[in-house]
This record gives sequence, structure tokens and C-alpha cells, in this order.
Amino acid sequence: MNTIRRSEFKREMKELVIPSVLQMLVGNSFSIVNMLMVTSLGDGAVAVTAAAGRISFILSMILTAVYGMTAYMTQYYGKQQYTLMRATFGFMLLTGIGMSLLAFVVVLIWKEPILTLFIKDTDLLPLGLQYVSIMAFVFLISAIRDAYAQALGSIGKVKITLYVGLCAMAVNIILDYGLIYGRLGLPKLGVAGAAWGTLIASSISLLFLFVFIYSKSYYLNIGVRELFSLPLKLRQQVLKTITPLMFHEGMWSIGNMLYAVAFGSLGIAALATFQLANTLQGYFMMGIHGFAYAAKVMIGQQLGKDNQEQAIEYARRFTRISVIAGIMISVVIVIVSPFASLVFPKLSAEVHASLGNVLLLQALAMTAFFLNNVWIVGMFRAGGDNLFTMNMILITTWAIALPAVFVGAYVLHLPLEWVYGLFLCEEISKALIGYKRYRSQKWMRNLVGNIPESPSAAASL
Repeated sequence: MNTIRRSEFKREMKELVIPSVLQMLVGNSFSIVNMLMVTSLGDGAVAVTAAAGRISFILSMILTAVYGMTAYMTQYYGKQQYTLMRATFGFMLLTGIGMSLLAFVVVLIWKEPILTLFIKDTDLLPLGLQYVSIMAFVFLISAIRDAYAQALGSIGKVKITLYVGLCAMAVNIILDYGLIYGRLGLPKLGVAGAAWGTLIASSISLLFLFVFIYSKSYYLNIGVRELFSLPLKLRQQVLKTITPLMFHEGMWSIGNMLYAVAFGSLGIAALATFQLANTLQGYFMMGIHGFAYAAKVMIGQQLGKDNQEQAIEYARRFTRISVIAGIMISVVIVIVSPFASLVFPKLSAEVHASLGNVLLLQALAMTAFFLNNVWIVGMFRAGGDNLFTMNMILITTWAIALPAVFVGAYVLHLPLEWVYGLFLCEEISKALIGYKRYRSQKWMRNLVGNIPESPSAAASL
């Protein structure tokens, strides 16, 4: 890459990565603060939020698959085909709302049998049911808010979502403090207070986002007609691309739910440790999410312009960044792991003893986590390579790691640390398969090569 291109790469990457990392910092700081407040209520409260969190995770991953349509938005934006970009967003928003409504109904009807997969303690089950009943409404609100946020992010406009996130975090922290502990003149609701805080903060953040977008006529201020303006042939093409991604995210998220079931079988302390480790992992990985986002936008725009050579060079640079960052974060985790339990003083000695060991195992696999994020979420998704990633998940999650974890937990009755090591086999095997795909360059596809700007003209193709 010549000096001019290298300078352009660094400038564009910084413009995308810095706001995205700050947004991740806000989101993960919010998660850490939430977790700190809930952990003061004991292992059982953490286990309840962990169980509900697995349900939320499945729904969010299915919606993430719907948001795979942003690969088209990125490439349309790169080609300056703004009418089709907005039409694609309309179709994505409509699909996301439909999926979230379906999920809302399913969770409300079957919440008890779902929760009993994770929570075997009958005393904790009513608490979990109350928490999930409130969080079901968060699914609906988040589906709309996140659709706008994902779409804005796909065209490099991430600052507004950062500002909205900051406001939501501040509101959520204040409400959590008041509603969990009965402070600030608010009722003491315990774990349910955390759910109410999330619901109110999510509603406010959606309102802020709407006011900004529609008062400023900001990029995605679409009307009702644009929800249905994407031509049928293009809808079919988009659905063909994201269907494997929906299956991918669905199967992966169900697999993650089953991991929680396996860890739950080891006891409340093991499930609480698993939840804490996942929360801290998200915090450690927030930087690489920013680079994955930048890779998706920058490489996607180059693919839309048919600039294959520059897309390849960008992919190489992002891969090198991932390796260096993964090694650096691994060292940080090794240093801080002995002190992690000090952050959660109210939890049991059993959780304190296992958490440091689990974090050390995370450190060993962190480079694989980073590479998988940049390759799968960034590069492969930019080129719409969703069928391959679907097959990868079937192999790494369902054929390798999930059977190993269940055998370790249910058959061999291994200690938590050993079972967590088996859980990490997914990321390691995924990185090995992903590296081969990355090197093949088969993921590099122009999704919008010969599509006219006007939806009406596109319909005639």
C-alpha cells in the first residue's frame, strides 16, 4: 500500500474506530455497572440475570442476522445509490419489527419452560419469571432502536448512536440504583428493578434517536412508503443473502444458550461465573468490535466500487491489527485476573476462586476471539459470505464445542475450569477454519454490481 493509501486508511479507520470503540465502552461499562449492582444481591440474582440474558442473546442474534442487510446498505452508500440504500433500510426495519413481535409473543407464552432449562432452584424461578416478563418489552424497543443504529453505523455515521448511548447509560445507572435498592425516592424492587431501569432507559434512547433523525432529516428519516419501496427482485436477493446469516446467528445463539444450560448443571456458582466471564470478555473485546465495524464499512465500500485490490490490502491490515491487539489484551487479562474477584466482593468464595482461572483461560484464546470477530463480523459479512459462516458455526459450535462441553459437564462431571476450556474449543477451531477462508479471498463479493439507482428501474431487472 503506497503512502497516500496508507494515510487514507489510517484516517478513515480512526474516524470509524474511535466513535465505535467509545460506543462499545459505553455499552460495556453499562453492563459492568449493572452487573456490579446485581452481584450485591448474591449468586442467585446473578444466575437469574444470566438465564434471562441467554434469552435476550438469542433474540439479539436473530435480529443481528436481519441487520445483515446493512452489507447492501454499505455497498449502495459506497456507490452513492442513496435511494436504494434507504429502501433497503426500510425493508430491514420492517423485517426486524416483525421478528421482534414474534419473539415477544414466544417469550411471554413459554417463558417458564425456557427458564427452567437454566434455573433448577424453584425459589429463584419466580424471580426469573418476573424479570423476563419485563425484559420482553425491551426486545420490541431495542429492535427498532438497534435497526436505526446498525443502519447508521453501516454508512459510517456512528456519532449520534454514541451520544444516545451515553444518555441511556446515565439514565439506566440512576434508575438501577434507585429501583434495585429503593433509593432516590423510588420503590425497592431488587432484580426486577434492573429490568425496569433497562426498559425505561431503552425507551428514552429510542425517543432521542427519533427526535434527532427526523428533526434533522438525517439520512434515514424514512417514511411509511419507504418501508415497502424495495423492489421484489431486490428483496428476494437480500433475503437470499441473509437467510444463511439468520440460520448462522440462530444456531450460534441457541448453542450459547445450551452452553449456559451445561454450566447451570454445575451449580448456581458455575452459572454466575460463566455470566461474569462473558461480561468481562465483552469489556476486553470492545476495541476489536470497533475494528470489525471499520473493516465491514471500509471493505464493503471498496467491494461495492469493485476495487478488489484495495479491499484485499485493507483485509491484511485489519488482520495484523487483530493479532497485535489480541496479544496485548491477553497480557492485560493475565495481569488483572488475580484481582478480578475484588470487583465483586458480595459473591461467594466459590465464584471468587473460579473466576480468576476462567479469565486466564480466556487470555489464552483472546487472539482467536479477535481474529474471528474481524474476519466473520467485519470482512466476511461485508462480502455477504453468510453461507460459509453458517456452515462454520454448524461445525465449530454444534459438531465440536457443544458436544465436548455437554460430555464434560454431564458425563465426566469435570470441574468448571475444564468445561470452560472445552467451551473455548469453538473459538480456536473457528479461527483455524476462518484463516483458510480469509486467505482464499472467496468471501470478496460485490453484492450490488449492476443494480440501477432508481428502485423502479431496479424492479425491471
